[in-house]
Amino acid sequence: MKSLLHVVTRPADALAQGVMDATRSDPTLTVEIVDLNLENPDYAALVERIFAVDAIATW
Repeated sequence: MKSLLHVVTRPADALAQGVMDATRSDPTLTVEIVDLNLENPDYAALVERIFAVDAIATW
């Protein structure tokens, strides 16, 4: 199964939310979302996830 990482860099993006919702409903994908808008994002974990997934979308 392919894996996809969404990295959210800005809040309230309707296009990004629509794409993320659509990819989450795809049974052939494992989808992860990392929100960098949080107060203390875990950048070390983000780097690990970047090298572990098949594709990345940055919003």
